[in-house]
Amino acid sequence: MSDTPSPAAMPETAAPALDERKATSAQLGRRLMRLLAPARVKSLSVHDAAGELLWLSLGEFGLRERRLLQDAMDAFSLDGTLQHLERDIDNARALIFCSRTPRGDREGVALAIVGSRRRPDINPDALRERVLATMRRFGALTPPPENAAAATTDLPAFRVRSSDRPDQVPLELAGMSPAPDAAQTADATEATETADASSLRSRSYARLRNGGHTRRYEITDSAASSLEQDLERARRLITLVKRRGTLDAPAPASFALPLCAASVLSGDFLERLSPALEEAGLAEDALGFCLPAIAWQHDVTAAERFIARCGEFKCFVTLDDFNLTSNGFALLRGAALRCLKIDAAITASALDDKFAHANVAGIAKAARVLGLYCVAKGVKTPEQARWLAQAGVEFADRMISRAGKDVATTRGARALKLSK
Repeated sequence: MSDTPSPAAMPETAAPALDERKATSAQLGRRLMRLLAPARVKSLSVHDAAGELLWLSLGEFGLRERRLLQDAMDAFSLDGTLQHLERDIDNARALIFCSRTPRGDREGVALAIVGSRRRPDINPDALRERVLATMRRFGALTPPPENAAAATTDLPAFRVRSSDRPDQVPLELAGMSPAPDAAQTADATEATETADASSLRSRSYARLRNGGHTRRYEITDSAASSLEQDLERARRLITLVKRRGTLDAPAPASFALPLCAASVLSGDFLERLSPALEEAGLAEDALGFCLPAIAWQHDVTAAERFIARCGEFKCFVTLDDFNLTSNGFALLRGAALRCLKIDAAITASALDDKFAHANVAGIAKAARVLGLYCVAKGVKTPEQARWLAQAGVEFADRMISRAGKDVATTRGARALKLSK
């Protein structure tokens, strides 16, 4: 007997309830497992349009899968016609399918880990079409009614404010104060410029090779100068990241908070932050910390301890102003390390100086071998961006236009606000 729900069981006028979505997602997942069986499927996960996990065949949706999904969601957002991606991973392949409406809107995503060898008797195009057709027939990927998530919790939901760039809308937590009128919400630029003490501004990294923004964000507020200020900002960011699940925007995402040297070297920053982290129960690598060079170069031992503790709390670490020094290489063994931000002084001179050229190329190669990613600072021209992409650097800390103008200023920022 087919496990495909009949049309009568799936009314078009209303989305399934949350428990019904889970049941239907399990049906969809099992059907996809059968379709992909010839490719020797090892695990499969089903996600809604925002990337939220609806069903998992077995095991744990771990860090590797989160990274694959995050990169795929970026690609699907950049290209509204893209419906399939394939990635080679350790002793396996990842097949990612994106179901879309006739208008091109994303309905849901399926991520399958399959065998590394491609069977010659399998037509990949026909298999892809069967998978996508099956995904479109199920109602599991239909999003729940608006504000459904907020209705099941006493936490305030996110409100999305209007913007001329849908990937860069300012965000604020709603439900704790009266909603502003249209005049107050019409201008996203004004929102970022008037962010008050209860807000955090962020900026997404830009892709160097294909262009466009990502869902890897860094907090760009004025740097804190004390441990207490860092703790206060970290607690606010944890609250925002925790409640981000109710936001009607692509997920998952990661947020990095730059710290001052005092926080890294204090020895008790994470211990004091641990109650907020444990209560939030954030997904692995959703929250991270950017360590300033003055801290990790001054005291490698303290930096190593900090990175180790971050791993215990499922937080990631970024090393700021990285270059090829003995101190820097000593930290590359840290399990929580995810990102190397290349010193702007090096990227600025890499086209003209052979030493800087070698420095950038060496960092990019080391990151690739270790499974890290690189972010170039100080990219000012399209020529620099092209060379860095060819050298293997994946991201820049801001978007550069074709004319060389920095477009990641006010329009490129997100203002994450906690309503008073």
